[in-house]
Amino acid sequence: MSPRAPLNLLPPTRRLLLLGLKEQGEATAEDLSRSSFLSIAAVRMHLYALESEGFVTHIRRRDGPGRPTHVFSLTSAGEELFPQGYATVALAILSALDSSGVAKEDVAEAVFEDQLVRARRAATAASAEGRVDQLAELQENQGFFPVWENADPACWSVTFRHCPFIRLAEKYPGFCELERRVIEATIAAGPVEHVSSRARGDTQCVFHVHVATGGNGRR
Repeated sequence: MSPRAPLNLLPPTRRLLLLGLKEQGEATAEDLSRSSFLSIAAVRMHLYALESEGFVTHIRRRDGPGRPTHVFSLTSAGEELFPQGYATVALAILSALDSSGVAKEDVAEAVFEDQLVRARRAATAASAEGRVDQLAELQENQGFFPVWENADPACWSVTFRHCPFIRLAEKYPGFCELERRVIEATIAAGPVEHVSSRARGDTQCVFHVHVATGGNGRR
């Protein structure tokens, strides 16, 4: 199978394991066995098949005595099985702009304004929880695979298990800030902290968000 084949063309079990790696960032066969309810032997068999197809790679990690553990993660080809938004088109446009003298900051600001309009149209609930749910649904539809969690009603964290614009953000780091700014301008009561970033080499993007609990969340 071609490394650029859509995720939904893969067999269900292999798709499940790829989704597990996407969610966890990296995992052992034992980890994926627990989350998929498959035997460890079956998981290993599928993982090595996915590795031979170029979607998965592994490293050996020794945490103590005994045999080293194999830790699996997605390759760049595996990442591209997931939604990539318009990253390819955007990269081509920005490469052209490099030679035209147009400031990429102006392009980034235009993208931010478009994303902000979409977010504000989506997040209109009266409660903070409602606005978070609405924004999370929008982010899910855009391919970010978000997980929102709250330690208390006014303080949330959001993890993006996938970035549909990662290729763009890796080449033009300024674009990595767009979603943080969208969250901040849509539902936050103060600055949103970018705790980890895939563009900086982390396995997932994580933000800490102080949610505006009154009004419509807009500043």
